Amino acid sequence: MKNIIAIDYGERYIGLALKKNSITSPYAYKVLDSKSIDVVEEIKQSLLEHKIDEIVIGYPIGLNAHKTRMSNVVDEFIENDLKSIANIPIHKIDERMTSKLTNDNSVRNDDLAALEILNSYLKI
Repeated sequence: MKNIIAIDYGERYIGLALKKNSITSPYAYKVLDSKSIDVVEEIKQSLLEHKIDEIVIGYPIGLNAHKTRMSNVVDEFIENDLKSIANIPIHKIDERMTSKLTNDNSVRNDDLAALEILNSYLKI
């Protein structure tokens, strides 16, 4: 089993979840606020700290199965940021409905959305 990090990428908040080979179940890890920290550096540190073998990132496809503005934002994040800090496989996972499943306006739950993305990937 591999160490995998999942990313729910948003323009301000980024949720992370982990699946470590030493632990049976994946878990919500943290929520990053791009207004207060260097998100790319924080992800890089997480990759190193947890010896990550693969990255799974939520890919926001529209309900009509076409790319959206956010699909392009995620593509740019992958090309300009993730690939510059990691030479490991990066998998895009359709994230339609995952944020809706975990939507609670009273608390940031982007890490739970990342966990849903990771669970979707692990079921493939």
